[in-house]
Amino acid sequence: MLDALWTAATGMLAQQTALDVTSNNLANVNTIGFKAGRVAFQDLLYVEVNRRLATRQGNEMGLGTAVGSVQTQFRQGAFQTTERNLDVAMTGSGFLAVRRPDGSTGYTRSGQLQVDAAGQLTDNVGNIVQPPIRIPAGAQLDTFTIQRDGTVNIKVNGQDQRLGQLQLAVFQNPAGLDSAGGNAYLETANSGTPQMVAFETQGAGHLEQGVLEMSNVNAVDEMTSMIATQRAYEAVSKIVSASDEMLQTANNLRR
Repeated sequence: MLDALWTAATGMLAQQTALDVTSNNLANVNTIGFKAGRVAFQDLLYVEVNRRLATRQGNEMGLGTAVGSVQTQFRQGAFQTTERNLDVAMTGSGFLAVRRPDGSTGYTRSGQLQVDAAGQLTDNVGNIVQPPIRIPAGAQLDTFTIQRDGTVNIKVNGQDQRLGQLQLAVFQNPAGLDSAGGNAYLETANSGTPQMVAFETQGAGHLEQGVLEMSNVNAVDEMTSMIATQRAYEAVSKIVSASDEMLQTANNLRR
């Protein structure tokens, strides 16, 4: 009975984590470039029910479940036209590289670009796009253009000027990236080293100006998952109640 209590408790904790992940997905349903998470469960240690039995078949009992990982789903989100010339969407699996405040390099799918006070091109939270692109004084921001191959142009005092070229990073295993918040991901040993590749190669795709990639969260799927998680939590909680009643009955046998 005590095993049942602890086993049921692991199930409740695991389902709570699953609900937390679903909540995060729904909270970011309108976050540009957000990628949904999915919980993967694993069973825990098994013990022998009766060591005196000669056969090994059917002689083990599990001790519950735990969250094995929270996997990021990198399927592409829907594209939405904004007609804003600083917005850019990435087709394929490429990421924009950005320099974070601590000096580390992050990778993002959010193409809501901005221009800071120094004229540098940044993402929507202020991380500087890499390689750096600076908007010169006297430039006409409404003439800012980003070509499909990442070439950035603008008019300065009425003259066309090439500012540089955006690049895309691809990873052998994007699911291995660490989520760092602020729409950024960090390289890990599991993701592999980022490769800066030519557009339309190795799955990198190209850029589309005036378009944004929306969150890939499907609200209907998440609501269904939330209901299933809640029902699983309720079912496991009944085991806790049943175990408690059995223990109470055992305690009352001496009376």
